[in-house]
Amino acid sequence: MRFEQLYETMKDYFETKDYAAFGSGVYSYEFDVTGEGAGKFYLEIRDGAPALEPYDYKNSTCGFRISSGHLEKLIDRRLSPINAYTSGCLRIRGDVSAAFRLADVLHMSV
Repeated sequence: MRFEQLYETMKDYFETKDYAAFGSGVYSYEFDVTGEGAGKFYLEIRDGAPALEPYDYKNSTCGFRISSGHLEKLIDRRLSPINAYTSGCLRIRGDVSAAFRLADVLHMSV
């Protein structure tokens, strides 16, 4: 899958979720995708409204580094965030609690 296809898939996925639990404020998540479809995009949640852009995000709240294959498995719920993290498939920088907060809002089992 090319990056453009991966980005559009992720945009459709993230923009259909409810982020009201984040309340007011700004939370930013940078995704550094490796392997096939490599590239960077970020999810910004501003006052509960999501925006996904195909760029890197300097000084993000939290950053993820993951292969496109593992990212697809996370989204399809064939891989849990905690298993991805503990096995080294998912690397997290920044606020790890923010990563698990996002997983909770996305209804991913941790």
